[in-house]
Amino acid sequence: MGKPVLHQFLVGAAPGDAITDYALLLRRWLREDGFRSEIFAESIDSALVNEVRPYLRYRPSCPGEVIVLHHSIGSTVVDYLLSLDVRFLLIYHNVTPPDFFHGVDQALVKQLETGRSQLARLRERTVQGLGVSRYDELELQEAGFSPTGVLPIPLEESHYTMEPNRELVKHYQNGGPNVLFVGRLVPNKRQEDLIKLLYHYRRIASSAKLFLVGSPWVKPYADWLQELADELVMSEAVVFAGHVPQRDLVTYYRLANVYVSMSEHEGLGKPLIESMYFDVPIVAYKAAAVPETLGGTGVLFRYKNYEALAEVVDILVRDADLRQRITARQQERVRIFLEPQVRQVWENQLRNVLWMG
Repeated sequence: MGKPVLHQFLVGAAPGDAITDYALLLRRWLREDGFRSEIFAESIDSALVNEVRPYLRYRPSCPGEVIVLHHSIGSTVVDYLLSLDVRFLLIYHNVTPPDFFHGVDQALVKQLETGRSQLARLRERTVQGLGVSRYDELELQEAGFSPTGVLPIPLEESHYTMEPNRELVKHYQNGGPNVLFVGRLVPNKRQEDLIKLLYHYRRIASSAKLFLVGSPWVKPYADWLQELADELVMSEAVVFAGHVPQRDLVTYYRLANVYVSMSEHEGLGKPLIESMYFDVPIVAYKAAAVPETLGGTGVLFRYKNYEALAEVVDILVRDADLRQRITARQQERVRIFLEPQVRQVWENQLRNVLWMG
């Protein structure tokens, strides 16, 4: 008897992308458990051409074959799979509400609207829906999916134990304090609010810097952010790092004194998990899945009062005892996201799917 088969599908595969890393880890788990498993995608970064296959090459090995679909945006991948005799184990990473992108990127608005409509079309052939957070699972339930569950994005510790980039450390270690945010430059992340916060924080700590780590996914928005930093005479204080290699990402976490999120929509927020792991105290806007991810840790706020938040950041930077209490609780919270714990959840969910199949 041949090995069981369970392939995965995603829209785009790129190094450092949270969904791609998630799929690669699931593939390793599946193969270690005796499955034949490949990853298929629509767009594939050149660095991953030996790891990920074009989705049009996929053919089901049997009628009604179960496949894993990572859903986060509209794509031709979904249309293609719906044309085949397959069933879905859906992992839902949330589709960002299109309203954030009106007047900024109409093509992306359409793609997000398509993602929402495709979610409804997937329902009838989904044997199990898994949100990466309870917040996402509730969206699945509201869309009529059943049964559902939660499978968090795991933190693979081996990716974070590497030595930092010494040149980067040398460049920034004598400056600061350093405020960090990690995420694509997109309107729902509200990086402009971080720049405004830095403006007020520099009245308290004149040498403070803001590290914005993430690719300029929506160019008009990224250009506007740069213009805002220039207008506030902070072009040197706001570091647009772009997409960085893993070693540099680790370095920015180690350089950070505090992690601040102004994001108004997160399906989970992997950088929040990474910040907890690196003992970086978190200050975050209370929106979407952010409170769930933090699980009672960090500092949450409801109103974007930049002057008051600048004082909060300053207290966290200067008060070592308070900082230690916050990071100690964050360390407790991050354990549920570590690979062994999430793998156990995955294997329990997978047994349910195989039993139903």
